[in-house]
Amino acid sequence: MAIKSKIKGKKKHTNKPTSVKYKKYTIEGDKIVKKARSCPRCGPGIFLSVGKGRAYCGKCHFTEFEKREVEPKLEVKE
Repeated sequence: MAIKSKIKGKKKHTNKPTSVKYKKYTIEGDKIVKKARSCPRCGPGIFLSVGKGRAYCGKCHFTEFEKREVEPKLEVKE
């Protein structure tokens, strides 16, 4: 009789993470309202991920940067 051994090169099965799209919506009265912004190119249903100073679409690679105000440099006259 042969002893059953593990097959070399085969990866262990891992389950996929569950969807968290429910966090992107809220219920107000009888309507469902989106919390997050959707991609202007892809349309509704594709959300923009928000990072440091930018919003990014992983599907079409659309990137939108936040506008930040630049402080004027003070010139010193001598």
